[in-house]
Amino acid sequence: MRLSPLIASAFGVSLLASPVQAQRPTSRPTVKTPTPPKEAAIPKLTPTPQTITTGFLQGVAVDSIHGGPLVGALIQIDGTARAAITDSLGRFLVDSVPPGEHRVALDHPIIDTLGIMLSTQPMSFVANEVTRMVIAVPSGEFLASRFCTPARRNLGPGVLVGRIREPDSENAAVGARVSLVWYDPDPPQVAGIAVKVNKAPRVREATVGEDGTYRLCGLPEKYEGKLQAQRKDGGTTAEVSISQEEGVLALRSMSVAPKVVASATDSGGKAQPKGTARVSGRVTNKAGAPVAGALVSLLGGGTTTRTRQNGEFVLDSLPAGTQAIAVRQLGYSPAEQTVELSSRAPARVDVQLGEKRVELAAVEVISQRDQGLDRVGFLSRKRGAAGGYFMTPEQIEARKAIQFTDLMTAVPGIRVQGTMGRMAISSTRSVGRQGCVTIYVDNSRWQQMEAGDLDSFIKPDEVAAIEVYQAGASMPVEFQTSGSDCSAVVVWTKLNVDRRNRKR
Repeated sequence: MRLSPLIASAFGVSLLASPVQAQRPTSRPTVKTPTPPKEAAIPKLTPTPQTITTGFLQGVAVDSIHGGPLVGALIQIDGTARAAITDSLGRFLVDSVPPGEHRVALDHPIIDTLGIMLSTQPMSFVANEVTRMVIAVPSGEFLASRFCTPARRNLGPGVLVGRIREPDSENAAVGARVSLVWYDPDPPQVAGIAVKVNKAPRVREATVGEDGTYRLCGLPEKYEGKLQAQRKDGGTTAEVSISQEEGVLALRSMSVAPKVVASATDSGGKAQPKGTARVSGRVTNKAGAPVAGALVSLLGGGTTTRTRQNGEFVLDSLPAGTQAIAVRQLGYSPAEQTVELSSRAPARVDVQLGEKRVELAAVEVISQRDQGLDRVGFLSRKRGAAGGYFMTPEQIEARKAIQFTDLMTAVPGIRVQGTMGRMAISSTRSVGRQGCVTIYVDNSRWQQMEAGDLDSFIKPDEVAAIEVYQAGASMPVEFQTSGSDCSAVVVWTKLNVDRRNRKR
């Protein structure tokens, strides 16, 4: 870790002196071996006192950003091999310190995320004496004032900093673009009624520097948003949720891998990118019992699987970096969880599903959902498509469907059929394979395995919009399957559409 010249000059005195409160060394009594009792048969021995020739460092490390002890920090005496790790209370003890003048350095993931170095001014160590000190990570306000110019902070007091690296190494992802998108909070209700406003997304962007860090200035003191990093070659992270409730400084590091080039084709002949990362995990309910048959998928990718009877799952051939998985199961609220993936070692993530609660429909800011539909391309395709059938949120709500296939019963060119409530959809207009339909859920391809599984996968109240295209030239290229003449049903869920993100 190295500071830029500007930051280094600002920190020159404060980081070296301000966090450290050292006391004068105190004496430590000399340890002497007691004289054995006199015995006539044993010759008298005169013990030589053992003299300690090194000093001691004792103290506490404090995390001023989060207001607590700094746990697991490395405390090292510069120029020596003497070091210690802070305990659960931030305490440390370094023994065998050579006498003389030494700096004390502190290292911790927080320091790495901030992109700073933290050490004291030279301190005197005396043989057989204990030097006591308190060393602290600078406060959030102190760091924010050094990271951002007054002009940028006039836009907002909040600052978000972190480190972006490549997932399969510790190399900095230099030049990657980091963006945070958030919306201003809703105005207060008037007479118990929510006020509808057209709120535009707020965006801050920064470029990852040579040391791998980024700094986003001019943020509100409180906000909820989505953070994403994107490489110049197109590789991206998932959109990570960020919430800041108190303080002015927030920390978040991520990893972003190069864009994976398509190296394989699926059963329909469509090219699919294949990564080398892997994640396994377990899905449980609130009681800790396994949830079998839950659908687990990588957000933004086409990889899906279902949990086994013990709730375990494995997703393979995934892109590395900071990604997110989504879990859905009938009777439970959908869940989304961030995971760090790397080709060097498989990741492990456990997901707990919450029970689905029946709630009254909330008064919603319509413009927010419109922005989400515009972000995924639904509105632009609806405006410009020469063909295709589009089902809007209002139309879906008006149908009061019990299960997903109920929404498809009136769609031109689509047939819904089955027995005993286990329904499947097919096309009435396919020329080749009789009735084939390719289904996309949130831009990820999903395959019908048997009648009824689509209704188990997604419920009507989870759907924000639907697009249906018959095979032919009018189908958008992103939903065409090479060498196939299948129709396409494109489903956009509220979980994806309502996420407060900027347009891609």
